[in-house]
Amino acid sequence: MFISVKHDISNPQEFWSIAEKAIPNLPAGVKLHSSFPTSDMGTAFCLWEVESLDGFKDYLESATGHVSKNNYYVIDEKVAIGLPK
Repeated sequence: MFISVKHDISNPQEFWSIAEKAIPNLPAGVKLHSSFPTSDMGTAFCLWEVESLDGFKDYLESATGHVSKNNYYVIDEKVAIGLPK
């Protein structure tokens, strides 16, 4: 399933440091397709492909929950435009 996450980042330096280290070592069944940070690095919109929403939330919250409020949105793949194949 595809998930969009809006990250409202309270500590951009720490958040992006965590992301840089985590992305090469993501758990099985988790793939980051795109990340779109704002120019001030305080907000990001990311497109993830995951096997389980609950498992993914547990992973992401444990990694970034102390520096980001993360809002999760399940993508409707039937009507979405531009999803990876």
